[in-house]
Amino acid sequence: MSAYLVSDYHINVLVTWAAQQHGMSAVSYYWEGKRRDVRESPRRIASVLFAENVRSVNARYKQCDDPAGFKYKPVALGYTSLKAIDIIKACHCLHYQSCETSDWQETEAFAILEGIERAAVCALPGYEDAGWKLSEPVKAGA
Repeated sequence: MSAYLVSDYHINVLVTWAAQQHGMSAVSYYWEGKRRDVRESPRRIASVLFAENVRSVNARYKQCDDPAGFKYKPVALGYTSLKAIDIIKACHCLHYQSCETSDWQETEAFAILEGIERAAVCALPGYEDAGWKLSEPVKAGA
């Protein structure tokens, strides 16, 4: 496997999108036994994602780079053509670039990305109209 640092823009788009979601698509995650809402601290959330990406690259390449230098800057998403599927794919990219540590699945960054992806799935066209449970179809003449 390989790993690289995603751009500040990549993280900023994910966090901006997450901070703008409401209703069924609102982004929350569980960390340290509490439910947390991305809208409460997008700057901190972005920093957590960036720091974990740096930690992963450091682990992969046996480096000691400092996660300093990242700046959260909300992105004007109204000027983009981003769809929920773009957010899901961007989550998968950041997940892949951040998973090089043995404790990745126990990190706050992992929980945040899971929350963003879950919200993006709920924002997919047709999700709201789909049935909650599946039932066997009734056979004609039965």
